[in-house]
Amino acid sequence: MLKLLVSLTAGLCFVLPATADTLSLDAQKAVELALANNRQIQQAREKVVEATAGEDAAFGPFLPQISAAGNYTRLAKVSEFNLMAAHETIMGVPVYDPAGQYIGSTSPIPVATGVDTFHLQLGNANNYVLRGTVQQTVFTWGKLVNAYRIAGLNLDLQKEALAQARAQVKVDATSGFYQAMLAQKMSALMKDSYSQLKRHVEQVQALYDNGLATKLDVMRAQVGLTNMEAQVSQLESATELALAALRNTIGVAPETPLSLAGEMKPETLLVDLAQATDSALKKRPELAQLQRAAQMADLGARIARAANLPNVFAAFNYSYEKPVGFNDEWGSDWNFSAGFSMPLFTGGTNLNRLKQAQSRYRQAKFGLALAEDGIRLEVQAQVSMLNQEAKNIAYQARNVEVAEAALQLAETRYQNGLLTNLEYMDTQLALTQARVSYLNSLASFQIAKAGLLKAMGER
Repeated sequence: MLKLLVSLTAGLCFVLPATADTLSLDAQKAVELALANNRQIQQAREKVVEATAGEDAAFGPFLPQISAAGNYTRLAKVSEFNLMAAHETIMGVPVYDPAGQYIGSTSPIPVATGVDTFHLQLGNANNYVLRGTVQQTVFTWGKLVNAYRIAGLNLDLQKEALAQARAQVKVDATSGFYQAMLAQKMSALMKDSYSQLKRHVEQVQALYDNGLATKLDVMRAQVGLTNMEAQVSQLESATELALAALRNTIGVAPETPLSLAGEMKPETLLVDLAQATDSALKKRPELAQLQRAAQMADLGARIARAANLPNVFAAFNYSYEKPVGFNDEWGSDWNFSAGFSMPLFTGGTNLNRLKQAQSRYRQAKFGLALAEDGIRLEVQAQVSMLNQEAKNIAYQARNVEVAEAALQLAETRYQNGLLTNLEYMDTQLALTQARVSYLNSLASFQIAKAGLLKAMGER
């Protein structure tokens, strides 16, 4: 009992504003508070937000990718080369006869009289470029589509993880509530038994004073009373620990006073194992997560298989720059390109990545099959436990009735001197144990019911 109560303190710690008002709590409200304050659930919600953004990001590559760039370049030395051109003069050319006698001049014509040299620069020292680019992936053999599907499956997986966290918190809150209530009722029961035994001790002392009981009877009664007083103290401490664990689970301040409402009553709950198992295989978030993981692994293998296939793309660039050609002024230019790329040799990298992806897919399928087997066994165990606890309630209820009748008879017989003190105390102890067992069975039934609902995938 104490070990079970101590184990409840291993949950997450939550801090809410302190309040001096007593918090009235039943099992349903305990679950609602735990769902609202549990940090594991809050973390799972953020993972859903992250996965949603991841799905949106995976859709981006389907759209044109637009970018802008600008740069300025200063050249320390501009390339140039030298050009030479003949220098001409307009003049008449002398004409001589075969004998070498001057006979006149021609009409004025251009005549080379020298050579002019000048420098031609191939560019400009200051260069400016403003460029806009639009690129569109045209075809990737399904790699982008499968990546988007993986992102969507990851979102579904995170939603199922959130549902799993919520289901576990419900069980923890229900268990914590009934453990705290059980501790309170057992403490109250033990105090009643202590008061009853104290009256018996006083009665034994009176009989001893009148010479109708022995000193040994008095000592045995006093020892029993002391032992029960120690048990009362232990149960009071266990109750405080159980309440502290419950505050921790539902996420309220440690100093918040709690008032537990409701009763642990016997219930009749008939559960069909086949229906419970079928519900679990359809609704359990763990199976849904593994199914999504297997689908993601399958798509990952498809992506790896397409890694050696060509990608087709197209791009358009528009530039506004200075200089333009050999003109030192601003002007525009553009170009369009289309092409493909594909790996020809990667040293076996892509092939081995494909083998890895295929192996991950097979592992996911095996993991799913193992989980289904485990869930079938879990549901069977939970159904068996619930049915057994229902039987225990009936058994312990009958035990309490018999033990109460036995104690009444023992009191009468002891007062008439027909029963020893030791026999009376054994009868009272049997009643206390029967009542404790009955309370335990009531609390265990509620906890088992919550566990079965979780095992069946009820959300």
